[in-house]
Amino acid sequence: MNAKKALMLLGITILFGTFAQNLFMPILPVMQQEFQTSAFLVNLTISLFTVMLAVMQIVYGPLVDQYGRKKILIPALVLYALASIGCYLADSIDMLLVFRALQGIGFAAIPIVAATMIGDLFEGSDRASAMGTYQMMLAIGPAIGPLLGGWIGGAGGHTAVFAFLAATAVLLLAGNGLLLPETKSSLSSSRRFQLSGYLAVCRQPTGLSVILLGFSQMFTYYCFLLFIPVQLTSYYHLSADKIGLLYLLASVAFMISSKQAIRLQKRWGSRKALLWTAGMHAVATFFLMMTANVSLPLLVASSALFAFALGIGMPVHTTLLSEVYEQERATAIGVYNLIRYLGMAVGPIAGAALYGAGGALLEFGGAGILLVLVTLLAKKQIGAAAANRSV
Repeated sequence: MNAKKALMLLGITILFGTFAQNLFMPILPVMQQEFQTSAFLVNLTISLFTVMLAVMQIVYGPLVDQYGRKKILIPALVLYALASIGCYLADSIDMLLVFRALQGIGFAAIPIVAATMIGDLFEGSDRASAMGTYQMMLAIGPAIGPLLGGWIGGAGGHTAVFAFLAATAVLLLAGNGLLLPETKSSLSSSRRFQLSGYLAVCRQPTGLSVILLGFSQMFTYYCFLLFIPVQLTSYYHLSADKIGLLYLLASVAFMISSKQAIRLQKRWGSRKALLWTAGMHAVATFFLMMTANVSLPLLVASSALFAFALGIGMPVHTTLLSEVYEQERATAIGVYNLIRYLGMAVGPIAGAALYGAGGALLEFGGAGILLVLVTLLAKKQIGAAAANRSV
């Protein structure tokens, strides 16, 4: 299998894998009735999956570096497929929670292995383009997952949704097992991992800059995701279906911008593109802050700009991590994923508190300031690293 075909297979794997996160979100109230449980426990099926996904990033990373990409991915996909079948067969909320945790553990290997293998297979501008494709596929799942899940769940209930996930999991296992090559090179680390490896990842100035930007940008994004339905409902009095259209618009803007990142990286290089895209995201955040209460058309425009500015920077993150870390590439991507998942977790909580205290002005003013400060720190770190290389 050549690099482009491997990229296609990895893209399909991450696309269908992300469905496990949000495919059944539209039918959560129905699941609560069918399992005769509380809203807390049925919502825990999502939170538990996400926690396992986040924690396993720093477990899989060193294993992928030490033993190989495919050698870790295939056992993880076996677990993911078996857990998906278990979710389909679960007849109680307790069983469902157990299998959702296992499903999250199995799925967690996919984003690490996919980004690491793309870094192995491509170089230079081809790597940037491939990372753009990867980020676009990563964005499609959350965009169409709830729509697809609502249709499947409406036709056959939650069992139909989990049957779909189980079937696709088996197909992904078969496809990757038969077709995906092993891409671990002699440059990759084969030594036994130690905890000091995490510190080594964070001591690299450019890598640390990417990791901190990953947290702050995901923090801001999840503030945005929480803010939109509240603002559109309470301030503009829109219905749920129209709110969904704005989410879809933001997702489309994110996907389009992910493929445009290659142009910036070709023109400026990955390091300069990192700083410029983070700065663009900060400007878009302040623009959203200023227009949120002015008019609905301006809020729609600023939301699309916000998503575009975020999406154009995400491929730069993974491209730069692949450039900076050759021996511990998967470990670095695992740390990056964990930190940005923490940003996803903190964003809604902090965003709700800031919005309650001072509305959009405080929520996005604070998020914008955070982005500016981290961007300035990244500029300093990258500048220092460049100076050291020139000595």
